Amino acid sequence: MPFLSFGSKKGKVKKMFESDQLQLVVEEATKDKKTREALFELLQDDNPGVVGDALLTMVTLMDTNPDAIRPHLNGDAIKKLLSLVESRNPYVRENAMILLYSLAKSLPDLAAKYRGLIIEEAERALESGDKNQKGFILILIGELGLKELEPRVRGLVGVEDKVILPFEGRKWVKLGDIASETLEKLSEA
Repeated sequence: MPFLSFGSKKGKVKKMFESDQLQLVVEEATKDKKTREALFELLQDDNPGVVGDALLTMVTLMDTNPDAIRPHLNGDAIKKLLSLVESRNPYVRENAMILLYSLAKSLPDLAAKYRGLIIEEAERALESGDKNQKGFILILIGELGLKELEPRVRGLVGVEDKVILPFEGRKWVKLGDIASETLEKLSEA
Protein backbone atom coordinates (compact mmCIF):
# COMPACT_ATOMS: atom_id res chain seq x y z
CA MET A 1 0.00 0.00 0.00
CA PRO A 2 1.51 3.34 -1.05
CA PHE A 3 2.38 5.85 1.62
CA LEU A 4 -0.24 8.65 1.92
CA SER A 5 -2.69 6.83 -0.32
CA PHE A 6 -5.44 9.16 0.91
CA GLY A 7 -3.84 12.03 -1.08
CA SER A 8 -4.18 12.31 -4.83
CA LYS A 9 -6.51 10.04 -6.75
CA LYS A 10 -4.46 10.44 -9.93
CA GLY A 11 -3.34 6.79 -10.03
CA LYS A 12 -6.83 5.46 -9.37
CA VAL A 13 -8.41 7.68 -12.04
CA LYS A 14 -5.70 6.74 -14.54
CA LYS A 15 -6.36 3.02 -13.93
CA MET A 16 -10.09 3.64 -14.42
CA PHE A 17 -9.38 5.33 -17.76
CA GLU A 18 -7.12 2.47 -18.82
CA SER A 19 -9.91 -0.02 -18.09
CA ASP A 20 -12.53 1.98 -20.02
CA GLN A 21 -14.46 3.20 -16.97
CA LEU A 22 -14.88 6.76 -18.22
CA GLN A 23 -18.51 7.01 -17.15
CA LEU A 24 -17.60 5.90 -13.64
CA VAL A 25 -14.93 8.62 -13.48
CA VAL A 26 -17.55 11.18 -14.55
CA GLU A 27 -19.90 10.00 -11.79
CA GLU A 28 -17.13 10.16 -9.17
CA ALA A 29 -15.90 13.56 -10.38
CA THR A 30 -19.40 14.97 -10.04
CA LYS A 31 -19.32 14.26 -6.32
CA ASP A 32 -15.65 14.20 -5.37
CA LYS A 33 -13.21 17.15 -5.35
CA LYS A 34 -10.14 14.86 -5.24
CA THR A 35 -11.26 13.11 -8.42
CA ARG A 36 -11.67 16.48 -10.16
CA GLU A 37 -8.21 17.49 -8.96
CA ALA A 38 -6.83 14.23 -10.38
CA LEU A 39 -8.30 15.10 -13.79
CA PHE A 40 -6.27 18.29 -13.87
CA GLU A 41 -3.15 16.46 -12.67
CA LEU A 42 -3.59 13.94 -15.49
CA LEU A 43 -3.34 16.71 -18.09
CA GLN A 44 0.43 16.37 -17.51
CA ASP A 45 0.45 12.61 -18.20
CA ASP A 46 2.77 11.16 -20.86
CA ASN A 47 -0.02 9.01 -22.33
CA PRO A 48 -2.12 11.10 -24.77
CA GLY A 49 -5.03 8.67 -24.31
CA VAL A 50 -5.14 9.47 -20.58
CA VAL A 51 -4.91 13.22 -21.27
CA GLY A 52 -7.70 12.96 -23.84
CA ASP A 53 -9.86 10.96 -21.41
CA ALA A 54 -9.30 13.56 -18.67
CA LEU A 55 -10.36 16.31 -21.09
CA LEU A 56 -13.39 14.33 -22.24
CA THR A 57 -14.42 13.79 -18.61
CA MET A 58 -14.14 17.55 -18.02
CA VAL A 59 -16.24 18.23 -21.15
CA THR A 60 -18.93 15.90 -19.78
CA LEU A 61 -18.78 17.65 -16.40
CA MET A 62 -19.12 21.02 -18.14
CA ASP A 63 -22.25 19.78 -19.89
CA THR A 64 -23.87 18.61 -16.66
CA ASN A 65 -22.47 20.94 -14.00
CA PRO A 66 -20.03 23.68 -15.07
CA ASP A 67 -19.65 24.88 -11.49
CA ALA A 68 -18.08 21.53 -10.52
CA ILE A 69 -14.79 22.34 -12.23
CA ARG A 70 -14.86 26.12 -11.78
CA PRO A 71 -12.79 26.03 -8.54
CA HIS A 72 -10.06 24.06 -10.32
CA LEU A 73 -9.66 26.56 -13.16
CA ASN A 74 -6.79 28.88 -12.33
CA GLY A 75 -4.29 30.62 -14.61
CA ASP A 76 -2.05 27.54 -14.87
CA ALA A 77 -5.00 25.29 -15.77
CA ILE A 78 -6.24 27.73 -18.45
CA LYS A 79 -2.73 28.01 -19.90
CA LYS A 80 -2.37 24.21 -19.94
CA LEU A 81 -5.74 23.78 -21.70
CA LEU A 82 -4.76 26.37 -24.31
CA SER A 83 -1.43 24.59 -24.87
CA LEU A 84 -3.23 21.26 -25.42
CA VAL A 85 -4.93 22.80 -28.47
CA GLU A 86 -1.47 22.46 -30.04
CA SER A 87 -1.16 18.75 -29.32
CA ARG A 88 -0.22 16.56 -32.27
CA ASN A 89 -2.65 13.95 -30.96
CA PRO A 90 -6.13 14.61 -32.44
CA TYR A 91 -7.96 13.10 -29.43
CA VAL A 92 -6.22 15.52 -27.07
CA ARG A 93 -6.42 18.51 -29.42
CA GLU A 94 -10.12 18.13 -30.22
CA ASN A 95 -11.17 17.56 -26.60
CA ALA A 96 -9.12 20.60 -25.50
CA MET A 97 -10.92 22.69 -28.15
CA ILE A 98 -14.35 21.42 -27.10
CA LEU A 99 -13.61 22.05 -23.42
CA LEU A 100 -12.27 25.57 -23.98
CA TYR A 101 -15.25 26.47 -26.15
CA SER A 102 -17.58 25.12 -23.48
CA LEU A 103 -15.75 27.14 -20.82
CA ALA A 104 -16.04 30.31 -22.92
CA LYS A 105 -19.80 29.80 -23.31
CA SER A 106 -20.63 28.57 -19.80
CA LEU A 107 -18.21 30.52 -17.61
CA PRO A 108 -17.68 33.96 -19.22
CA ASP A 109 -16.67 35.47 -15.86
CA LEU A 110 -13.73 33.07 -15.74
CA ALA A 111 -12.69 34.08 -19.25
CA ALA A 112 -12.88 37.74 -18.17
CA LYS A 113 -10.70 37.02 -15.14
CA TYR A 114 -7.97 35.46 -17.30
CA ARG A 115 -8.47 37.72 -20.33
CA GLY A 116 -4.84 38.89 -20.45
CA LEU A 117 -3.51 35.34 -20.35
CA ILE A 118 -5.99 34.21 -23.03
CA ILE A 119 -5.06 37.12 -25.30
CA GLU A 120 -1.36 36.34 -24.89
CA GLU A 121 -1.88 32.65 -25.71
CA ALA A 122 -4.22 33.50 -28.61
CA GLU A 123 -1.62 35.83 -30.14
CA ARG A 124 0.98 33.10 -29.90
CA ALA A 125 -1.34 30.56 -31.52
CA LEU A 126 -2.22 32.97 -34.34
CA GLU A 127 1.50 33.49 -34.92
CA SER A 128 2.79 29.93 -34.78
CA GLY A 129 -0.20 27.57 -34.81
CA ASP A 130 -1.32 25.47 -37.75
CA LYS A 131 -4.45 26.39 -39.70
CA ASN A 132 -6.76 24.30 -37.48
CA GLN A 133 -5.39 25.87 -34.31
CA LYS A 134 -5.79 29.33 -35.84
CA GLY A 135 -9.36 28.50 -36.82
CA PHE A 136 -10.19 27.44 -33.29
CA ILE A 137 -8.52 30.49 -31.76
CA LEU A 138 -10.56 32.71 -34.11
CA ILE A 139 -13.76 31.09 -32.83
CA LEU A 140 -12.61 31.62 -29.24
CA ILE A 141 -11.72 35.27 -29.95
CA GLY A 142 -15.22 35.86 -31.32
CA GLU A 143 -16.91 34.03 -28.46
CA LEU A 144 -14.96 35.97 -25.83
CA GLY A 145 -15.17 39.32 -27.65
CA LEU A 146 -11.40 39.87 -27.63
CA LYS A 147 -11.44 43.13 -29.62
CA GLU A 148 -7.76 43.66 -28.85
CA LEU A 149 -7.00 40.98 -31.45
CA GLU A 150 -9.13 42.48 -34.22
CA PRO A 151 -6.13 43.55 -36.37
CA ARG A 152 -4.75 39.98 -36.21
CA VAL A 153 -8.16 38.58 -37.16
CA ARG A 154 -8.46 41.01 -40.06
CA GLY A 155 -5.13 39.73 -41.39
CA LEU A 156 -6.63 36.24 -41.84
CA VAL A 157 -9.79 37.25 -43.74
CA GLY A 158 -8.52 36.30 -47.21
CA VAL A 159 -6.93 32.98 -46.26
CA GLU A 160 -8.27 30.15 -48.43
CA ASP A 161 -6.87 27.24 -46.37
CA LYS A 162 -9.63 24.93 -45.17
CA VAL A 163 -9.76 23.84 -41.55
CA ILE A 164 -11.27 20.90 -39.73
CA LEU A 165 -12.59 21.63 -36.25
CA PRO A 166 -14.52 19.35 -33.86
CA PHE A 167 -17.71 21.41 -34.08
CA GLU A 168 -20.89 20.98 -36.09
CA GLY A 169 -20.57 22.78 -39.43
CA ARG A 170 -16.85 23.48 -38.93
CA LYS A 171 -15.29 20.86 -41.16
CA TRP A 172 -13.60 22.00 -44.38
CA VAL A 173 -14.39 25.67 -43.76
CA LYS A 174 -12.06 28.37 -45.09
CA LEU A 175 -9.95 30.00 -42.41
CA GLY A 176 -10.80 33.38 -43.99
CA ASP A 177 -14.54 32.68 -43.57
CA ILE A 178 -14.04 31.98 -39.87
CA ALA A 179 -12.04 35.22 -39.59
CA SER A 180 -14.91 37.13 -41.24
CA GLU A 181 -17.46 35.60 -38.82
CA THR A 182 -15.18 36.51 -35.92
CA LEU A 183 -14.98 40.13 -37.09
CA GLU A 184 -18.79 40.26 -37.22
CA LYS A 185 -18.98 38.96 -33.63
CA LEU A 186 -16.37 41.47 -32.50
CA SER A 187 -18.31 44.35 -34.06
CA GLU A 188 -21.42 43.25 -32.09
CA ALA A 189 -19.53 42.91 -28.78
